[in-house]
Amino acid sequence: MIAGNHERQLLTFPPAKLSPSDACTASEISNVQRAWLASAPPTLWLADDVFVCHGTPHSDLHYWLETVTNDFGQHGSRGVRAATQAEVIERMGTGPHLAASLIICGHTHIPRVVSVNSPSSGRLITLLNPGSVGLPAYDDLHPYPHHIETGSPHARYAMAEKTPAGWRIDLRSVMYDFESMARLAQSRQRPDWAVALRTGRMG
Repeated sequence: MIAGNHERQLLTFPPAKLSPSDACTASEISNVQRAWLASAPPTLWLADDVFVCHGTPHSDLHYWLETVTNDFGQHGSRGVRAATQAEVIERMGTGPHLAASLIICGHTHIPRVVSVNSPSSGRLITLLNPGSVGLPAYDDLHPYPHHIETGSPHARYAMAEKTPAGWRIDLRSVMYDFESMARLAQSRQRPDWAVALRTGRMG
């Protein structure tokens, strides 16, 4: 496990700055659970050539494989698109993670596999966002309004296998009891998340 933006915010923001969901979590977790969350590192090497981060290697808030656009609602736009190869490489930055052949990221909850050449060595790097187990859609206002949507309530994960030809990535989607989670969100005054959990879309 690594920490993402919500773990960081939950543990470091004053109560008045917490989002409704983070504030709800903060009111319900125990000190043991809080300590467990605090023990999670922001990045992790799973193997000599497998690096894990939440957003990008340098930020838990920046999207790596998606780009927010300033056109939400125009001609059906959700205000986000797949990042170009140039954008993916630019967001890679510099650092030891460039030695990885597989980089696993998240944050946007959108399953995606992208391959680029390392800007330092020219070697092929596979970037994997396995998706989200529990929240298939959400909205955000930064840097512009946008909706992240997978389009279904499935839980998402991925299987990655290193082969002589390179990384084999299987993106998986499975059904689970999302209705009970939607009812829980509704009871916590999050009807928007209840819709997202049921449909994989924002209402």
